[in-house]
Amino acid sequence: MNQLVDKPAPLRPGDRIAVVAPSGGVVPERLDAGIAVLERRGFLVTPPAARAPFRLFSGRDEERRGELLDAFADDDVRAVWFARGGYGMNRLLPDLDPLWLAGHPKLCIGFSDATAFLQWLLAAGLPSIHGPMVAHDLVREEATGGLDHLLAIAAGSATWSVPIGSALVPGRVEGRLAGGCLSVLTSLAGTPYQPDFDGAIVLLEDTHERPQRKIDRMLIQLRQSGVLRGVRGIVFGAMHECGPEEEIRETILDCLGDLGVPIGFGAPIGHGDAHLAVPLGVRVALEVAGADGSLQGREALVG
Repeated sequence: MNQLVDKPAPLRPGDRIAVVAPSGGVVPERLDAGIAVLERRGFLVTPPAARAPFRLFSGRDEERRGELLDAFADDDVRAVWFARGGYGMNRLLPDLDPLWLAGHPKLCIGFSDATAFLQWLLAAGLPSIHGPMVAHDLVREEATGGLDHLLAIAAGSATWSVPIGSALVPGRVEGRLAGGCLSVLTSLAGTPYQPDFDGAIVLLEDTHERPQRKIDRMLIQLRQSGVLRGVRGIVFGAMHECGPEEEIRETILDCLGDLGVPIGFGAPIGHGDAHLAVPLGVRVALEVAGADGSLQGREALVG
């Protein structure tokens, strides 16, 4: 994995956040509720531009790409926060310049379809936060404490911990954290935007993907394409509505159990009933043994 080029500045109350919608269409009521959460926390918020949806996207490619780049170019913006996922981020990658992004370091927050962009940021040497999105799960995470956890990481805390339900392969390892939504990562395999996980601890999570065919197929594709070459450890977050847990665990072990690295399962990260944020691109520790484990911070995300 590339080393960091520069760390974005800490995010604190009074800072401006640009909310962007470079993927699927956004429900206005959910967007307004999420923005209200951030404003109650003392942030200044720039909402996504009002525009006509196109197909299943929040707008045409050039509109969505322009909004994203404008947010990074704005010197008054401290963080760029995805409104929601869906699909569409992959379509924008060919016209994004990693060197330009490295020259405009901003804290970026999102997950699901945002995974494609977060991996692109890592290629540019920029860390990010895999975490709740403004029009998706932010209201819930304010009520459960997940937002406090996220904002502590965004403000500079390197001491955080996320529990892991069980060990599929026990062990302890440190490395830079990468990854995100399994299906999005698989869609990048074999493209110029294929992630480099050499030396990384890899997070994988997803929703509504059946284990015996889809999850198996995706994990094997990641192996055969070389994406998982050199990984130090793997932690599975929520596998929401993906079928019986025992069947998912069996599939993971059959596909990845011989990699010789620790594999944890059941972290409350991603598509699930709880979503604890984790920083991507910084050093973390993965420890799994027996019936529990944890993913712990070892390095501050912001400078």
